[in-house]
Amino acid sequence: MILKRALQFLASLGLMALFLYWAFRGTDTEALGRFLWQISLPWVLALLAFICATVLLRAWRWCLLMRPFAPAVTLWDASLALLICYAANIGIPRSGEALRALSLNWTRSLPLTSVLATVVVERILDLVWLVFFVGISLLLLRGRLEAAFPLLAPLSLLALLGCIALLGGLVLVSVYRQRALAVVDQVLGRLSRRLADKVCGLLETFTHGVEALHSPAVYAEIALSSLLLNLGYALIIYAAFACFAETAGLGLGAAVVIMTLSSIGVIIPTPASAGPYHFFFSRGLHQLYGVPEPAALACATATHALATLFYLVGGGPALWLQWQRRQPSPGQP
Repeated sequence: MILKRALQFLASLGLMALFLYWAFRGTDTEALGRFLWQISLPWVLALLAFICATVLLRAWRWCLLMRPFAPAVTLWDASLALLICYAANIGIPRSGEALRALSLNWTRSLPLTSVLATVVVERILDLVWLVFFVGISLLLLRGRLEAAFPLLAPLSLLALLGCIALLGGLVLVSVYRQRALAVVDQVLGRLSRRLADKVCGLLETFTHGVEALHSPAVYAEIALSSLLLNLGYALIIYAAFACFAETAGLGLGAAVVIMTLSSIGVIIPTPASAGPYHFFFSRGLHQLYGVPEPAALACATATHALATLFYLVGGGPALWLQWQRRQPSPGQP
């Protein structure tokens, strides 16, 4: 297991190095430094404010998904857990998902499997919205986006079909929980009663985490929080544009396109999403909007660095607060 984890981490480092090489290859480093030195500090503050807003919006949506089995979880609880998640992902990709679930286990004694089920639903929703914004971007840049990124449209369609299938499956499992558990228990019980009991116990706690999906009343809230969350991400990019004279003229439509492309970079598992984020962000600005390469890379680098700094500064204190607030396990004084 340790060897497997080590190999995965080395692979993520290799991907990061490869994408950073592609992004910065042949770049005029002196020009890049000049652009970074000219950054607009007021817009930097606006960018950081938008990042903070997206944490709160994601925390709100997460609370909605946890409401059926954890109504006592507050926006503050979820926000601290998310900051821990983002900070952990800077070092080890995807490690933060388990850590944010663990932090709520400390403070609210929530079952890890149920919380992780809401994380799975969240990631599927993120992918659905990403595909939606890919569609908007394709409409905004008819022909140009396909020419720059030829595989974007077909891969997005496949991702959408996969997400619909997964969400549909989760809804069915949640609605028909007892029937599904009975089938699993019957099948595995023939092999091992102990295994069947263990698997069914895990599945039962998992289905608690997706109960929000079979409550139509919460769909509108989830859709609204998701829309505002993605709008917040677009505003982060818009503020990043305003930080530099060479990109300040780009509007919200361009911010949506670059937000979409950079989100694709975030999906690729590298530490802090470094490399793929820079590549897709800067290539999009340069190829689609004619921004000079050094300016495009300066914008991508500044946005990534500011977000990473925000999560590092917030994640450490958040972890300390959650650890201090942890509740004793059953049997402990």
